[in-house]
Amino acid sequence: MALQLIGYILSITGLCGLIIGTFTNEWKILGHDNDKTVIQDQYKGLWMECSVDSSSVVHCTSYNSLLHQTYEIQLGRAIMIVSIVFSSLAALVAISGLKCTRCIEENEKLKDGAAFLGGILSVCGGLFALGITSWFIYDIVDVFFQNDTEKERWVLFCFILLLIFNGAPFLQESKRLMFNTNTCAGSL
Repeated sequence: MALQLIGYILSITGLCGLIIGTFTNEWKILGHDNDKTVIQDQYKGLWMECSVDSSSVVHCTSYNSLLHQTYEIQLGRAIMIVSIVFSSLAALVAISGLKCTRCIEENEKLKDGAAFLGGILSVCGGLFALGITSWFIYDIVDVFFQNDTEKERWVLFCFILLLIFNGAPFLQESKRLMFNTNTCAGSL
């Protein structure tokens, strides 16, 4: 029960980090703070583009159309939204499969199946986000050949890995209970 509860808390934490990471404006950063010749820093996100001039004034412009964006932005938006949907469904499904809840209390096998499905959805959501974030970082390093990638992307990586690994407690606990036919409900 404690392992499932820890997995669920990690799932919610990972989902919150995924939502925050999706809506940040720092997916790509052009310009360096330590370079004296750069007059303007540009921050590009999935939803808007911001620029900061030498007097530290921030000007942000939202993208007007989905169809007039680069394939990176379109694909990034789509996959991150799919990842958020999978992770949200994982949290909703997994809560009914937790041993400490009263949902589906009368059918232990169905309860274990719900926890197992929540773990699978959580891992899938994390893998989607990991894939698109890895692709963005590879593109940044490849195109701009920057030695220092953005710290925010590494923070998002941590949340993505949290989403992937939080499914493991659900999968492990549910697999043990689902495939062990000699276990009765009173001995748990």
